[in-house]
Amino acid sequence: MRVSGSVVVIAVLDGGSGAGLARRFAADGSAGMLIADQNVGVAEDLAAELDRPGCPVVGVCGDIRRPSDVAALVDTAEKHLGPIDVFAVAGPDGERVVSLADLPDHLDLERLAELVVLVGEAIGELVPPQRRPESTAAAA
Repeated sequence: MRVSGSVVVIAVLDGGSGAGLARRFAADGSAGMLIADQNVGVAEDLAAELDRPGCPVVGVCGDIRRPSDVAALVDTAEKHLGPIDVFAVAGPDGERVVSLADLPDHLDLERLAELVVLVGEAIGELVPPQRRPESTAAAA
């Protein structure tokens, strides 16, 4: 997957770490990154560390298990960095990277619904059923 010149969103699930993934994307020449972590301050600190000319990095607090947070992440990323090319999820059991090349170029309800499905599948691959909080099923 081509990362050079891409706008990347990295969403970190509880028990995961996006630091290594963010550093790899920065080293591979991403054009910008938005990092979201459920824990306040974590993504913001990592963003401050990695932000540089040519690759602005934005850090926010967010929980991608909530469709409303996914919508907010997309909106924030597109507002500050441009259209998203890659959406990555870092969880307790690894990472999944989703290319958005097949989704429409504009933010609308259909695109957001497709993104939520892709993110949900990535979460399902990274968090074993026995580790999923009951609230996750209710939020979906």
